[in-house]
Amino acid sequence: EKEYSEDISTWKIERVIRRYKLYPDQNKAEKTTRKRARARQKPKKRITQLVKEGRPCFLFQLDTIVIYWNSLKRYILTAVDHATKLGYARMYKNKSSRSAADFLYRLRYLVGQPIENLQTDNGSEFAWEFERATAKLGIQRYFSRVKTPKDNPEIERFNQTLEYEWLYNSNLSLDPEELNPRLTEWLVEYNFNRPHQIGVYPDLLALQDPTHNFSLKVKGL
Repeated sequence: EKEYSEDISTWKIERVIRRYKLYPDQNKAEKTTRKRARARQKPKKRITQLVKEGRPCFLFQLDTIVIYWNSLKRYILTAVDHATKLGYARMYKNKSSRSAADFLYRLRYLVGQPIENLQTDNGSEFAWEFERATAKLGIQRYFSRVKTPKDNPEIERFNQTLEYEWLYNSNLSLDPEELNPRLTEWLVEYNFNRPHQIGVYPDLLALQDPTHNFSLKVKGL
């Protein structure tokens, strides 16, 4: 500024960086640019656009609980049926879209009938392979508004119950193969021995095998 007697704002610096592509991580910058371009091409449907109906499998809300333990992270994907309040959850070692797709196929196998609509946030796990899974299953996607808990109250309550009533009550394990069977036992109690009983008994135990490709087990695919 002193040498050229010109004000140099952060906006000018950013413009020069973009013009000459002077990014410290070029690959990351290109991925971000492509992601933003795709977002502009595919306007997201907000959940406020959907008229909710009170029948099973019309709308499932999905979310992710992140567990921090020392230097490790684990992820519990969760789902709740808006109408019946059926809840499902499963732990994964990573938050990849492949994990989310696997979770969706398991959920679809669990309910035994087509899921019409899904509601998620903008998390990266709900992109790529998850998007392909929703397309394959013929499910419409809707997105929650940022920092608007009232958009998904059912999944918020389910997550809180899972965390504070079960997970942190001496049930925490960072090994999915150890935690998921115990989590299934709690899900049976939650779904079928509470005032919000859903009136059906889907086979939660059938979902325990971590090696099965549940996309091949869903009828009609």
